[in-house]
Amino acid sequence: MRSRLARTVTLAALLSVSSEDGRGDLPAKKSPKQTPVLRLGGVAYSPDSVTVWRGIRHYFAKNGMPIEYVLYSDYDVLVKALHEGHVDIAWNSPLAHGKFHRLAGESQTLVMRDVDCDFRCILVVQKKAGIASPADLAGKTMVFGSCDSAEATVLPIYFLKKEGVSLDKVKVLSLHDDVDRLGCPCNSEHHVLAALKEGRGDAGIISQDLWKRLQKDDPKTVAQLKVIWTSPAFSHCVFTARKDFDKKLGARFTKLMLGMDTKDPLTAEILRLEQASRWVAGSQEGYASLLDALREAETTPRKK
Repeated sequence: MRSRLARTVTLAALLSVSSEDGRGDLPAKKSPKQTPVLRLGGVAYSPDSVTVWRGIRHYFAKNGMPIEYVLYSDYDVLVKALHEGHVDIAWNSPLAHGKFHRLAGESQTLVMRDVDCDFRCILVVQKKAGIASPADLAGKTMVFGSCDSAEATVLPIYFLKKEGVSLDKVKVLSLHDDVDRLGCPCNSEHHVLAALKEGRGDAGIISQDLWKRLQKDDPKTVAQLKVIWTSPAFSHCVFTARKDFDKKLGARFTKLMLGMDTKDPLTAEILRLEQASRWVAGSQEGYASLLDALREAETTPRKK
């Protein structure tokens, strides 16, 4: 009896161990399929950027699509991160999108703000400078913002050259390396405008959108300036993905972005901070001129 009882206890113990370590007769439980986490990248352009990204992360989580975001110090680092697969999607400036497209050979333009479509820059001049058209810029001082900006430098130069303007005879004041007392860059279109108001230049490049706001909010400044040239339309910022990024995930990401509504307090705040009223589907067409400008810059010999 004692021997039979011992064998029974031993058998029960063995069955217990085999069940616990997954080698028993019971089938192992399947782990639930996890939704992939999208990795988004952007540039920390201001404290508001954190607020925007936290809002986007919360909005996507509510809609069953988890995301994480990484903020970089500049767009060149972001382009590298996207190219090397550290992020799946990048919120790019137009120049960053163009650089990535050239680097990778192809890209996906997923979604952009409504204000990023048909973007234009303009050439404003001091009324007292006696400049009636771009052809009159010879011998005058023209103010440009950041060299890392498509709208501030790269495209205006490209477009003006295409129209036959000889910029070799123009005195160029680039604000690219200007910084304030805290070391912060002073090369935005607002700094271009300030340079004109301070008399540092005769002409300068700003966006058409800024000019429209000035007409409403700062008529005194507008009274001192006039617009003598408007660029062709091009696209501005965009969410970029690699060419091999899952198109179904890209379509779902785009659909959720397009679903943001100014009537929803959460998404209304995101749109407000992005100075947009809605998101729209992206298109590569608006970057054709920029890609041509970048190709031309690569093949043009640099002056020694």
